[in-house]
Amino acid sequence: MASLLLLAMALLPAPLVAQGDTLSSILERIHDPEARHFSYRETRYLRLLAKPWRATGDMFITAEQMVIAQHSPTFVVTSIAAKQMLHFDAEKNIHRRLKLEQPFMVPGMEPLMQLLYGPTGHTELEQQYVIKLSTAEQRWLLKLAPRRHAEHGIIQMQISGDSGHGPDHLVLEHEDGDRKEWRLSLLSQGTAAAQELQQILGLVH
Repeated sequence: MASLLLLAMALLPAPLVAQGDTLSSILERIHDPEARHFSYRETRYLRLLAKPWRATGDMFITAEQMVIAQHSPTFVVTSIAAKQMLHFDAEKNIHRRLKLEQPFMVPGMEPLMQLLYGPTGHTELEQQYVIKLSTAEQRWLLKLAPRRHAEHGIIQMQISGDSGHGPDHLVLEHEDGDRKEWRLSLLSQGTAAAQELQQILGLVH
């Protein structure tokens, strides 16, 4: 009976992987030039905290910048462009401007910014990171590990999404054991997302 069951399973068609779930097509989706507006839930697992730290807000990704507008637990806006990062904390009345030494290279977010704003081809990306792509249960998972060791830096980034779609889950793992996780939900894109971004930026200028 068991042998017949195994034979029947072997004859069943293999699960289909959605067309386009290749490294090249996933990078193409990630590099979509259209503005995108996500809601996010962030969880930080930090060694110095007994309980995870959580936040929610909006994330905007455009060809020119990334903007993270945290709404809870407090209102904080961070804008990252090629040459500078702006940070606005309403509760603490902090408005800082940081010049970036390399385009989009924000400490602690290097793999993500490289993925979003670096070279679009996977050949260039593979010069900086060991890349692994897997697909299962109608989802894709991309893992990037820096080839060069950086003290207290990120040792691995995981980014994933539904087959045929862009990313909706991001995890950054740090050498010291800290881990940051984002759950993303796409709200709008194109002109609508660009207009919603301007509304957020209007609150900090």
